[in-house]
Amino acid sequence: MMIIPMIRAVPLCILLAAALSAQHGRYLSESKNPAIGDPQSIAAGAKLYATSCAGCHGPDGSGGRGPNLVRRSLWHPLSDEAIFAAIQKGVPGTDMPPTRLSDEETWNLVAFLHSMIGPASENKVPGDPAAGERIFWSQSTGCSNCHSIAGRGGRLGPDLTNIGGRPLGLIKDAVLKRSRDLSLAGSEGVTVKLKNGQALEGVARNRSNYSLQLVDKSGNLHLLSMSDVSELTVSERSIMPNDYSKRLSRKELDDLLSYLARQTSRRTN
Repeated sequence: MMIIPMIRAVPLCILLAAALSAQHGRYLSESKNPAIGDPQSIAAGAKLYATSCAGCHGPDGSGGRGPNLVRRSLWHPLSDEAIFAAIQKGVPGTDMPPTRLSDEETWNLVAFLHSMIGPASENKVPGDPAAGERIFWSQSTGCSNCHSIAGRGGRLGPDLTNIGGRPLGLIKDAVLKRSRDLSLAGSEGVTVKLKNGQALEGVARNRSNYSLQLVDKSGNLHLLSMSDVSELTVSERSIMPNDYSKRLSRKELDDLLSYLARQTSRRTN
């Protein structure tokens, strides 16, 4: 946490933008193996993952003793064939051992990992998207107060029109988790006190030593000169509510994720 004379950090909750802006690897190539995208193969792979992989990589792929499988660097693209080889042969120099799975079992596991890592819009996501749409746009959850889809909604948080292009695990993390390891560049929660006595709170955009663009909770944009600022409080986290795991039931969360997974410029059936 960096502290300078006019900045003091305060605990706020993380904005959805943070998780959505986190870099993740892309597929170098996708296999034509029939297991990829097949619901039965994915279900079989999920069982194998739970018994053989979750202990190291986490039940949701978020890592543990082994690396995070969902949030990876852009410079590390993957292919289904490379994942297949890593499962069967292991990864030299790491704790990843070779397995004795058959080719069919390995492809089932690859199919599950593909569904976890690949775009949510290209996978069958459990839940009722129509119910999830009602949840997203309801005032009780407040999602649309900050986020917009296809030009409708708030401007405080990032636009979610193409959120289905992200892995489902990242979308779920963004809704539920308060994480310190996500990039907050361009989406810091800030409180500003001006020399004229005015106080503003919201999300920082394009912050520099000379100027600050701040979007307040009503979606209004303020263009500020730092020479007019008497105190700037920058948070490690941003202003998204952090209690959705309590406010939403398991079914409601599934429905919301199902709706968000369908939001993509590449329309799927």
